[in-house]
Amino acid sequence: MRYIADHDFHIHSTVSRCCHDATQTPQSILEYAQKNSFRKICLTNHFWDENVKSEAQWIEEHNFSFVSSVLPLPQDKNIRFLFGCETDMDFNNVLGVSKERFDCFDFIIVATTHLHLAGHTVSTEITTPAQAAFHWVDKLKNLLIKDLPFHKIGIAHLTTGHILKSRTTEALSLIPDAVMYDIFNECARKGAGIELNVKTINMNDDEKEILLRPYFIAKECGCRFYLGSDAHKASALAGAKENFEDVIDKLNLKESDKFLLTAGRK
Repeated sequence: MRYIADHDFHIHSTVSRCCHDATQTPQSILEYAQKNSFRKICLTNHFWDENVKSEAQWIEEHNFSFVSSVLPLPQDKNIRFLFGCETDMDFNNVLGVSKERFDCFDFIIVATTHLHLAGHTVSTEITTPAQAAFHWVDKLKNLLIKDLPFHKIGIAHLTTGHILKSRTTEALSLIPDAVMYDIFNECARKGAGIELNVKTINMNDDEKEILLRPYFIAKECGCRFYLGSDAHKASALAGAKENFEDVIDKLNLKESDKFLLTAGRK
């Protein structure tokens, strides 16, 4: 059976400081899910646990009391609205969620490709595709050796412009297939979810080949995929379902390729 686009597990509300759309509230996000007949959605505002010490200068407002201020989330009898977060790894590969917080979230997204945050996720500014390619690999390898509840861990936006803006395709082209196979075999073994939010609609053939290569390799390795719009504003939600359907077709995904998020909060 073809993969059913019945969820969106990466959405931001105004609690994320980078969301500047006052209409991007939990209620409007629920209405987006209702309109698209989703069965599950997850709110994943940016989060850095105040219990995790870092040499990076993180925005303190994204602590637990701040991100949990959205609770309780509005519900619908046909839709499960989950409480999650999006966190980072600093330039020392420290993860922004403490073990004590794992059970506070239904889902935890880790952004390994926020390589534009010099002084935070990387120590100095990345200026070349070779540097970006190195960190793309290094961040993933360091994530996968951590002791984490991978059954509720998602790996976010692996092929977006966060890597090196307009030179992202150059950076990805420098990563050998063999390296990607090693990484995604380990992702599959650990059971982490791989996020699909690459914008395939209107993509030219050259871009498509480069940006979809990691996902084809991940699929071959047995990884499971979830859909995530990474929407920070209502206009981004408007076209999300259409893009989900397109990338599902491009990758020829089946229901057996779906990451099944079943864990909840304690």
